[in-house]
Amino acid sequence: MAFIRLRLAHRTSDDLRAWTGLTGPQMQHLVRQLWELAPDTRRGRPWSLPFADHVPLMALAYRTNLTMQQLGSLFDVSHAAAHRVMTRLAAPLAELLGPPPADRRELWVVDGTLIPVHDQRRTAKSKNYRRSVNVRIVCRARDRRVVAAAEARPGNRNDIVVFRKTLAKTLPDHPRLSGDGGYRGCDRIRTPRRGLDGRLIKDRTYRWFRKRRAVAEHTIARLKDHQILRQCRRRGEAVNHAVAGVAALHNLKIDIQ
Repeated sequence: MAFIRLRLAHRTSDDLRAWTGLTGPQMQHLVRQLWELAPDTRRGRPWSLPFADHVPLMALAYRTNLTMQQLGSLFDVSHAAAHRVMTRLAAPLAELLGPPPADRRELWVVDGTLIPVHDQRRTAKSKNYRRSVNVRIVCRARDRRVVAAAEARPGNRNDIVVFRKTLAKTLPDHPRLSGDGGYRGCDRIRTPRRGLDGRLIKDRTYRWFRKRRAVAEHTIARLKDHQILRQCRRRGEAVNHAVAGVAALHNLKIDIQ
């Protein structure tokens, strides 16, 4: 890891934060984690990009959603080399999200968002009139840390349908999982109360749910500071890797201030 520290030493914390949204200590910690998961021990050409620049390239790509040609120009490599870096580090970065914590006393909040994706095999026309995918996010209400991210489903699926197909199968039972009125009929999620006519009862409990939902919406807004979640041009599982990878970067900022 000595060459990684030396390689990052010439970059100031302000430069890294402006490019990737991460400070110097956060970037060094991220490089160290990814090196442990996917060490690059291959011997490439003398002018190939070192591993210390792989991680900033990946973080910059998620933050700005630049094309491969633009990323290659910034790091003085070909667009093919930039694409190889993205393909190689996408899955290890997504693994950094990790399993949900086991503390059952924490309050979790579930909410979702629509992400426009160019791969039409995974998308459907949704309420934003674009071909999008529906992604569910579970965050911790205390500090807005992302607990889990669901696999992307077509954008025309309802929230409760997406939850049952994804997080209901992978997320452990949690007694304090809260959601909005869109999860009506799900026993695992606490939702606002409804009257006999099926309408929401807007009492003190309803206002409590609204405040908790705002926490999830703020968390999703912070995740969407990464432009890859506003227009994903990559295909296949790239959107799932991008959601989990951006969530891992978000948690890293919370852990290392």
